Amino acid sequence: MTAVDLPVNVLMRPGVPPVSELAAAGVARVSVGGAFAFAALGAVVEAARELREDGTAGFSELAAIGAKAVRTAFA
Repeated sequence: MTAVDLPVNVLMRPGVPPVSELAAAGVARVSVGGAFAFAALGAVVEAARELREDGTAGFSELAAIGAKAVRTAFA
């Protein structure tokens, strides 16, 4: 492995080492690209599927976490 004198950025994807290992290796920044947005959309799809197919609201726990985060951010 060769060292570089510039900051290294890593795109977090499946199979990439944990952030702690990347930091120990000298990585300056870890990016997620659009992964957080896609994760949020996946949660919406799963919540809608649950409501439509099961008629239940198990997604309420995730909704509560999101609502608390919004209230905290705008307090």
